[in-house]
Amino acid sequence: MAKTLKDLLLALLNATLILVALCLFLGWKLASKAESITAEVSQTVQAVPPLRDEAKGIRDELAALRTDLTVLLQQDTLADSQAAQNLRATLGRLNAAEQKLQTVQERISELADTPEVLIAQAIQTGADIAAERVLALRGCTPES
Repeated sequence: MAKTLKDLLLALLNATLILVALCLFLGWKLASKAESITAEVSQTVQAVPPLRDEAKGIRDELAALRTDLTVLLQQDTLADSQAAQNLRATLGRLNAAEQKLQTVQERISELADTPEVLIAQAIQTGADIAAERVLALRGCTPES
């Protein structure tokens, strides 16, 4: 009886040590993954301000181009010609493009001002990947 209890306690100790080692390994892997995600998010956040500046420069150029087209359209020589109609159509497309660029610039500014959104997305992606791996391991059985 004493030998059986001793063997059970030894098996319990072995199982506990194995679980502790597994937890330490998984914790180490989690910490390294969190570090790599942090580095990626940091690089992404650093890339946002130049994009915002470039978008602002493009918007300024589009505004200048719109002004030039409006001046050309208001000249009397192009009053009813095909060129005037083409200029109006181009001006409409230019306004639409500028509106789209405005939307993009607002999104870029939002990302630059709130990097926690990027961090939350990275964490969610990492959690999804981890969940998929756990589910894949769950169905794993040794071959007989």
